[in-house]
Amino acid sequence: MTQDAILFIDVDDSVSTCYSYREPHFCVARAQGIACLTAAVLGRHHLQRLRDDSDEVFLLDTLSETAIQGLVGNLEGRYNVRAIFCQAGHPSAQGEVGCIVARACKQLGLVYSCPDGIAVCNNKFLMRRVLKKHALRTVPFALCNNEQDLKQGADRVGYPVIAKPAFGGASAFIKKCSNWAELRSHYAHFLDDHGAAAFGDFYGCAHTLPEEDGQLYEYFPGRSILLEGYIPGVEGSVECVVVNKRIHPLLINEKLLLTERSGTVLENLLISPPASFTQTQCDQIRQYAVDCLRATGLTNAVVHFEFRMTDDGPVVIEINPRLGGLYVNAAFRDLADINPYQLYLSMLLGEQGTDAQLDAAAQKVADAKQRYAMLAIYPEHSGHFKGIEGLDYLDSHERVLEYAQQDAGCHIDADIEEHYLLKCWARVDDAGHAHALHDAIKQNLRVIIDIPDAG
Repeated sequence: MTQDAILFIDVDDSVSTCYSYREPHFCVARAQGIACLTAAVLGRHHLQRLRDDSDEVFLLDTLSETAIQGLVGNLEGRYNVRAIFCQAGHPSAQGEVGCIVARACKQLGLVYSCPDGIAVCNNKFLMRRVLKKHALRTVPFALCNNEQDLKQGADRVGYPVIAKPAFGGASAFIKKCSNWAELRSHYAHFLDDHGAAAFGDFYGCAHTLPEEDGQLYEYFPGRSILLEGYIPGVEGSVECVVVNKRIHPLLINEKLLLTERSGTVLENLLISPPASFTQTQCDQIRQYAVDCLRATGLTNAVVHFEFRMTDDGPVVIEINPRLGGLYVNAAFRDLADINPYQLYLSMLLGEQGTDAQLDAAAQKVADAKQRYAMLAIYPEHSGHFKGIEGLDYLDSHERVLEYAQQDAGCHIDADIEEHYLLKCWARVDDAGHAHALHDAIKQNLRVIIDIPDAG
């Protein structure tokens, strides 16, 4: 007798896991009596952490549709694989796993996201190109592979420019540059140190991009960098769910506090529902998110859509074909009364009623009276992270609902990407209260990071 199963394709082989994605989905599936299987590529270094929460782990010769289909065929008679999924926002050096899994699912007759839509979302150059083609509000942009491209691209885009990897994670190597000297210096820093990023695998692999207007573009991880026109305004995100082709723009978060470092931008404090966007603006934000997602062609996905509200309306920053980080999962739970992992599993299994559930959730969000804050504590300097003192302050705080600390014992570069040393989810009254809570937590907690000996 075969057992129903889901199969997760895992490409996160970093020293410290980059995200928690497989585990919460497996928890939901296991509660339904569904077996939880994981596949990874041969040569995996951190294999035990896959075995810790998987019923079985399988190693593939390559990350490819053929290898995935072959594995599913070999499992016939033991398991009825009802869904295959991955963290689709992780373009790996081994291959763009989201697209590979989507194509394999299509061949196997399983629920899948549009692979071209995943590619457009993960590559910010392709995203800008699609938005421009559909006459949606965007900014000038240029993909650069060397210093000559960089100079010409910046002159065309116009200063200030935002320079960042076209693929990427954890806001690595993002910088606002006001002139050529700053841009040239940032690009040199990226070329020299891109391999130091904990999220460096998110750069993906070298490939040729789809042709447009007779021009081909080559992408090289660690060399290709994207220039975009600077977007002024208040930053926020829309948490969306796409069921087949129907788009539900469910939650809007407002970013109350951002910090610019030498090579990254940190999100310190967010509030949901938003505090400064009017109802008219929220309607405009939701419609814009729907229009942009429809243009990408993305289907069957939970989506983290980031934007800035300008004088002319919202302008997208990036579209991530996966659940948002920090405590977006808690925002789904407490504001929309939805478990996002349960929701996504239901979508993968082709269960009915998801649209109706999301319509009801949208009404709950519209009726919400309670505001919540997500906040993060980041390292002030690079070094060896040893832990945080004073966590009893969070344990005894009546407004703090959840918090999580990064595992101690790792080296951290504070200037090239986000490192959530601590993240927190709390009830707040308004934006002022959220700021006060953030300040109080910073004052009552002590981050311990040993600075390396300069000698």
